[in-house]
Amino acid sequence: MTNATCDFGTMTCIRFSEIERYVPALPGLYEIYKDDGAALKVGIGVNLRKRLIQHRKSRQSRLILRTGGDWNNPADVRSAQSILAKHLYFAGSIDGYDLRTEAGRQAFLEERCYIRFRITASREEARSLERELEAGGAFPFQGCVNPER
Repeated sequence: MTNATCDFGTMTCIRFSEIERYVPALPGLYEIYKDDGAALKVGIGVNLRKRLIQHRKSRQSRLILRTGGDWNNPADVRSAQSILAKHLYFAGSIDGYDLRTEAGRQAFLEERCYIRFRITASREEARSLERELEAGGAFPFQGCVNPER
C-alpha cells in the first residue's frame, strides 16, 4: 500500500512502517484496515504520530491482567497504551498470524494492514468524526485506552 494507490479524498494511506515519514504530531483521525479492505479500528489522537506508533508497537507489557484475573477473559485484561493490542490479542489468529504474541501482532500490522488518516483542527473534531464512523458499525475493534476522556 502506498499513498499513490489510496485515493480517499482528504485521507492519506500508509503502512505502519511509514508513520514517522508521513504522520505529523497533530490531532487527527485514523482508520486501520486489512489489505483486503476489511475495517479493523477507527480512533483518534491528539498527537496522531505518537498514537499510531503505540499501536504499531503493540507491546505485551502494556497489556495488564487484573489481580486474580484470567488471561482468557477480556474483562480481566486492560491495555495501558493500545486498545488495538488487546483487541488483536483476543482475536487470537488472523491470516495465520499469532496475535497473542507481540511479534505476531507487529508482523500482522506491518504485513497485512494499512492506515488511513487525516489531520483535524482539534481533538473534538476528530472525536466527532470517530463517533460517526463507529456508529456505522464497520469497525469491529472499538474502545479507548482512557475511557474518562
